[in-house]
Amino acid sequence: MEETVESQEVYGGKLFKVYRDQVRLPNGHLTAREIVRHPGSVGIIPRQSDGRIVLVRQFRYVTGRELWEIPAGTLDKPGEEIPAAARRELAEEAGLKAGRWTRLGSAYLMPGYCDERMTFFLAEDLSATEGHAELDESFKVNPFDAHDLQVLRSSGELQDAKTLLGLAWAGVPLWAEPRAR
Repeated sequence: MEETVESQEVYGGKLFKVYRDQVRLPNGHLTAREIVRHPGSVGIIPRQSDGRIVLVRQFRYVTGRELWEIPAGTLDKPGEEIPAAARRELAEEAGLKAGRWTRLGSAYLMPGYCDERMTFFLAEDLSATEGHAELDESFKVNPFDAHDLQVLRSSGELQDAKTLLGLAWAGVPLWAEPRAR
């Protein structure tokens, strides 16, 4: 175990804070750790009654391109419970609501430097609802069957780690080779 000796906030942003910690290693030596403290997040795998999975496509400034992703978002509303955040994000990003929710689990997304823990949900019994994307967000929404998701994965079009994990947890067979139709 590493023991925190000192922790200093070096950046405080809207979505997260960055700290530089001095820690004592088990052997007694001191070293520095740079840590992103994040409030957590939710990821939703919306599955239609025909089995197709709804993904959203949005431009990601960091990557310089659009990515296909599951609807997801940060737990940034004070007092909002995790299931409520999932419902909000599904409506905001995909314009959908779900009649049945299954919690699939949670995982640290980048534990080497960030404490963000994402909770994943399978959303079923979908119906349209009014979506209200944030002012700085824009989404294209599309349902994909298992074959199309396999093609996206094998062609390199699915590059978002949370999406790959969420789809795997939802039982989508991404690693089967896509067959010609």
